[in-house]
Amino acid sequence: MPTRKQRRRSQKERRHEYETVWVDAEGNDLEEAPEEVASAPEKRTNGTKPKAKAQQQRGGRGRPERIPPPPSWRRSIRRSLIWVGVLVALLLWLQSRAQNPSYGSAIVMAVMYALLFPVLMYYMDRTMYRRYQARLQQGDKRQQTKKR
Repeated sequence: MPTRKQRRRSQKERRHEYETVWVDAEGNDLEEAPEEVASAPEKRTNGTKPKAKAQQQRGGRGRPERIPPPPSWRRSIRRSLIWVGVLVALLLWLQSRAQNPSYGSAIVMAVMYALLFPVLMYYMDRTMYRRYQARLQQGDKRQQTKKR
């Protein structure tokens, strides 16, 4: 069943639907397009290119599969700094709401997480990249066996 957005979109397409009428030099309506027009590539009146058909991806989704980049320590550290910043802000906010705030313990926890996050993110990236590589090799093996 189409969603509300899909129904509105299809209704809009039907509202703006128009019929192309071919007229010859004498003013008669033609059933088919003239030969010179039929052989010419399709052009849009608003200057945009016609949309290419989306390729069917695995799982029936229309979006392409995301290719994970190779793991790097620089990217892991950069991402972990963002998360550590959010964590520090959260810990300090929670400590400020406590009856006996202990900002020292919040800072110690933040430092521990700052040391652990880059390592954990690097290994997570490495695992994802290796799984992707294994899937590619598995797909290559399947294609080779199908060709035989």
